[in-house]
Amino acid sequence: MKHFIHIISQFSRVAMAAAAIALLSPAIGAQENKNLKLHSENGLFNHLSVGLQTGLGGTGLDVAMPVHRIVTLRAGFVGNAFGDIKFKAINTASEITQVQMVEDDAIKQAQMVDKIELAAKPRFFNAFIMAEVHPFPTPFYFAAGLFAGTRTFLHFRNTNDGALQSLYDANQKVNDYNQLFHTNYPPVGLRFGDYVFTPDENYNIDVKMKTWAVKPYIGIGFGQSMARNHRLSVAVDAGLMFWGAPEFVFNNGTKIKSSGKSSGITRIVSWLKAYPMLQIRLAYKIF
Repeated sequence: MKHFIHIISQFSRVAMAAAAIALLSPAIGAQENKNLKLHSENGLFNHLSVGLQTGLGGTGLDVAMPVHRIVTLRAGFVGNAFGDIKFKAINTASEITQVQMVEDDAIKQAQMVDKIELAAKPRFFNAFIMAEVHPFPTPFYFAAGLFAGTRTFLHFRNTNDGALQSLYDANQKVNDYNQLFHTNYPPVGLRFGDYVFTPDENYNIDVKMKTWAVKPYIGIGFGQSMARNHRLSVAVDAGLMFWGAPEFVFNNGTKIKSSGKSSGITRIVSWLKAYPMLQIRLAYKIF
């Protein structure tokens, strides 16, 4: 009898579950139809928005269009050209102590120069293509893409054009001294952390901080690049643009080597293989 009652109890539970499924079937079907409708409204290339963005990556324009119900594709151009960042750099000629070299007129002239003003010119322009994935019914999304553009991030140059002849002449003397006596004295120039920027034949400092030309990007965002129910939408992106370890390069293409790892500049350059990005975007949906 107990076994029979157990069978009846199990049968009752199955029947109740079947009834619940039958009652929920219309709602499930309606939800599926809603999803299908949503998919058809957000299909391949059937909407287009234009956007204006600004942030750490620069200011620029882009266009966006859906390529799937949860994927939006964006492409555009960003760049920055801020004002010059000016600072005083130390003349390394003052660090020469070798008697024979100090007695040379070229070295004496260079040591009379104290600090020289340099200007760091931020110039960074990139085209990009990016996919936004909205896997959840929330404003959060994941983003991945590629930036491609100029390799130069900073351009260093002395503010007084052609005024570094004394440093150039002193550096030539140091090179001659090293070759003649097989020594390894550092070059004469302007110190930037553990890097020494030497003047060129035009008596100028002309150094560029270079990165990769093609830079992968990954990040997250909040908002919409293409509103579903409105014309205007706002989104914020935060992520990393991977550009490799930056290098300091002379105008002739020669790479500048660091003299050590003691300064903050050297440590920053050694680990700064990704540039932090934070952009805000205002978009207008055309259709």
